[in-house]
Amino acid sequence: MPIEGKRIILRERRKSDIPDRMKLKNNLETQGIAQSLPLDYTTEMYEKAHDKRELSTLTSSEGLFVIEEKETKKFVGDISYSELNPRLSAVVGIGLLKEFWGKGYGYEAHELLLEFLFQEVGLRVSYWWTWSQNIGSIKLAEKSGYSIVIRSRDAIFKGGKLYDFLILELPREEYYERHPELVDELPGL
Repeated sequence: MPIEGKRIILRERRKSDIPDRMKLKNNLETQGIAQSLPLDYTTEMYEKAHDKRELSTLTSSEGLFVIEEKETKKFVGDISYSELNPRLSAVVGIGLLKEFWGKGYGYEAHELLLEFLFQEVGLRVSYWWTWSQNIGSIKLAEKSGYSIVIRSRDAIFKGGKLYDFLILELPREEYYERHPELVDELPGL
């Protein structure tokens, strides 16, 4: 079931998305925290992973979506969540093609996913992992209400330099404080 926003749709990943997803993954700028060399994600690797997920019953603790522009049906990027503790906590990840950076697509996609996670899944806390030089990622997370809770110094090695690994969190109560138009129908624990 797609999740619709004003300008985008979050929908299930399809095999036909593989070429666009490879462009995203095989680009050092758009890989974010997962940057690595050589850039060698192949069509066969993506097809195998896609087929495995289609046949797996273990995907209930993750959501893997494509961000698609509503009007043009263009591939914008990927957004996903992976539950750390089912229905209690999850890590959110996002990647956009560079042409869509700074245009609000990432924020809209992330807000749609958060609403789904807090309203439908019943999540208690959402986490965001990034590195200290990914300013766009940090700004997007903070705009959505996340705060840095862990800074692991010099834990990421990129381009011959060390950077901090950051974990940001957004608790359920803070999400609903930011969204008074939504009603939290789950009791506190």
